[in-house]
Amino acid sequence: MDSKKPFNKDKRTKISFAELVNLIGTTCDYRFCIIDETIDDELMKLAAEHGIDLSGFKHVIETSGIQHAENRHGSKSNDRKSLSIEDYLMVPLIIKERDSVSISPQKDISHRNTILKYTKQIGDTYYYVEEIRKKNKSLAFKSLRKRNTKSPSK
Repeated sequence: MDSKKPFNKDKRTKISFAELVNLIGTTCDYRFCIIDETIDDELMKLAAEHGIDLSGFKHVIETSGIQHAENRHGSKSNDRKSLSIEDYLMVPLIIKERDSVSISPQKDISHRNTILKYTKQIGDTYYYVEEIRKKNKSLAFKSLRKRNTKSPSK
């Protein structure tokens, strides 16, 4: 992989979620998929409380986001609980059936965008992060992690 320019943003290509998941661990041009074209009432209200109107926004994943998660939390990382392809397939479920969602008080460092943090327990506990991109009306995959769920003390 060319470390200077791994993705060619001039070759934006929309693909399906299944195709995107199949690209995990490979090098490819800049590709994206739309996970969901609807924003639920809870997210709309949460964003509105912070002065953000999510009307017309979509949940999206780009190959660059997947590459970030794979490098930091995937099978080749030193993460305690590395991600598998099955974990990436959980993203639509984490968004729709989350246990909680919050807006981070911190902004994305590189773009200064607002960050949404989701949690969902499905055996393990998943932490999914999206970036609110007002310019192109998208909630974009930023990161995914999983941790062992702690069992209650007896």
